[in-house]
Amino acid sequence: MPDTQWNEAQAARGLRPFTLWYRDRHDVLSRVYTVVEVARGLLGLHVVLVNFLLVLPRADNRLGVIVATMALVFWHIFISLRMRKPSKRTRAAHLADLGVTVTIVLFTSLVLPPGGAPLTLAGYWAGGAAAYAALFNSVRYGVVFSVVIAGSTLMVPSHFSLERLGSSFVMILFTACLGVLISQFRATIVEQEQERVRSAALGERERLSRLVHDGALQVLALVEREGPSLGPRGIRLAALARESEMQLRSHLQDRDVLDVEPTTTVDLAAVLDKYESSKVTVATMASLVEIPRPLADEIEAALAEILNNVEEHAGPDARVWILLDQEMCDEVILWVRDNGVGMSAQQVEAAAANGRMGIRDSIVGRMAALGGSAILKSSPGAGAEWELRFPIDVDAMES
Repeated sequence: MPDTQWNEAQAARGLRPFTLWYRDRHDVLSRVYTVVEVARGLLGLHVVLVNFLLVLPRADNRLGVIVATMALVFWHIFISLRMRKPSKRTRAAHLADLGVTVTIVLFTSLVLPPGGAPLTLAGYWAGGAAAYAALFNSVRYGVVFSVVIAGSTLMVPSHFSLERLGSSFVMILFTACLGVLISQFRATIVEQEQERVRSAALGERERLSRLVHDGALQVLALVEREGPSLGPRGIRLAALARESEMQLRSHLQDRDVLDVEPTTTVDLAAVLDKYESSKVTVATMASLVEIPRPLADEIEAALAEILNNVEEHAGPDARVWILLDQEMCDEVILWVRDNGVGMSAQQVEAAAANGRMGIRDSIVGRMAALGGSAILKSSPGAGAEWELRFPIDVDAMES
């Protein structure tokens, strides 16, 4: 955008930035995953100690034991880091985890004699692949994965033992229980969120009802009562006031709140395009940016607050440039620049101290609640630039 060159030129002359930001993982399963990740890590540590201290001295192929154990350590680190990002929890990643686990289990019979290991070279760590599948996909995936791993554990007849049979049964049972608990957890989260939205909507409606009753309804009642004394026009005005009063009371007494469907998605680029005007230039991506409707509403509210600040404080000739970009598959960046009078950090702090919470609550606080961040760069006479970052992983939000 050529019109944005003013900003770059002024930035080169020493645009001083100040930052208000907060980030949090936008993934309701992150805490559960942390527990499972730590548990699998401890099981992996147990396997490493058992393999090196007990299994290695009895191995037919000691190099094979070392290679398999190091491969297990490397894969555990790789897959655990990958699963931390919701967009990386793909079906291919889970299948790869299953494949590596089964390979290490089957490799046991090639390097160890029967009874050379309590279970296999993967030990109890092998159940982690099934636990990840149950956590991030479904109970069905988790149980299927656990059955496959159990089958590979019992596949070689010469290595069959009651310990392996018992551990396989426990793994399948644990995976099924974990999957059911996670499914219930997801359903509870959705119900609580819908109840929170419903309660907030009813509370706001009651607040507005009190305000309208103390103001507009009193005026309409006065017009209805005094209107006939003004003649024919007054009678008509009184009738309109009565009709308006009845409609308004009906709306205020309606306590039905529609449930929010978290699966509804919208194109963020199309949402932003409607802000295009003679003073606002919008540049969006050619591809669709599908995000859940509640997230789009919050982003639009933050943008509206920024544009309102520009209109009120940036000066009559200020122009705005809005740029939407997506650097990573699970994160979107929204830049909002203006060429107005700018502001200093002291001005922002003074506004917050005087009770004007537009920046702190409506922009920074809203982005923090979304698991994103809000960065403001500005100085007097140099305009202002907002950088809003937020996650858009639909699967995580639906969870």
